[in-house]
Amino acid sequence: MFPPLRFIQFFYGLSISVKEYLQGNPLWLQYVKVPLVTLGYESSYDVFVKAHGGGLSGQAQAISLGVARALLKVSQNHRIPLKREGLLTRDSRIVERKKVGLKKARKAPQFSKR
Repeated sequence: MFPPLRFIQFFYGLSISVKEYLQGNPLWLQYVKVPLVTLGYESSYDVFVKAHGGGLSGQAQAISLGVARALLKVSQNHRIPLKREGLLTRDSRIVERKKVGLKKARKAPQFSKR
């Protein structure tokens, strides 16, 4: 699920809190901006996001998905370019559950012959 976000038109770009949270890492910031850049709106919208859980990579992907879906609500004409870039697809991989008798999902305790 993507994080709640507010979308305000005609401002300067990404919120400072997003930049601070993603530790100013240009890779994550660039990933978050992909939907806006795809449609040419990088300076037209201000994005305020509150994300929690997971790591920086997962949160950057969740924010990107949320921004893409918000742009889709602005206009259905945005669907084709966003779909072509693969920005409307959720990453379906989830953490496998831990099984009884194992240390982790698949890691078994060390075998001892005696």
